[in-house]
Amino acid sequence: MSSATVTPGISAVALDSSVQEVKDNIGKALGRIPSGVYIVTLSADGQRQGMMATWVAQAAFNPPTVTLAVNKERPLLANIVPDARLTLNVLSGKNMDIFKKFAGPAAEGVDRFDGLALEETSQAPGPVFSEAVSFLDCKVSKVVEAGDHVIVIAEVVGGRLLNDEPQPMVHMRKNGFGY
Repeated sequence: MSSATVTPGISAVALDSSVQEVKDNIGKALGRIPSGVYIVTLSADGQRQGMMATWVAQAAFNPPTVTLAVNKERPLLANIVPDARLTLNVLSGKNMDIFKKFAGPAAEGVDRFDGLALEETSQAPGPVFSEAVSFLDCKVSKVVEAGDHVIVIAEVVGGRLLNDEPQPMVHMRKNGFGY
């Protein structure tokens, strides 16, 4: 056993190896945590809003609950508050048209939903993509600070399988410190 004491956290590493090397190793390992690909949608002030999310997980069975991480710089976050409703669309590999429209920041004045098939439903608070695997209607329970993101805890109050043939899309990053 080494006599060196290491305090957890990248900024506290004080060993012979460089801090950058430790950070690079952690980034490579974090990036290999697979995640799904989702589009979070909602309607606010008569406007459709959406963003891509990859950090989503089921958190409880009863009541059914999911968590999702949202970057603090996302404009959509202003509308994600306790009791707000949002729609979580689960994408498959066949949904590259949706993926491409929502990957990256939104261009000013561009409606990302234009040209995409949307399901007409009163079962969801935000747009539902007809070609998605499924959607979940979620009611935000809590928003918790988590570094440069917030963790949204939301109860699933509705939803439906739309297409049971395609498998949900899985994404892995090369580096766990960026998208």
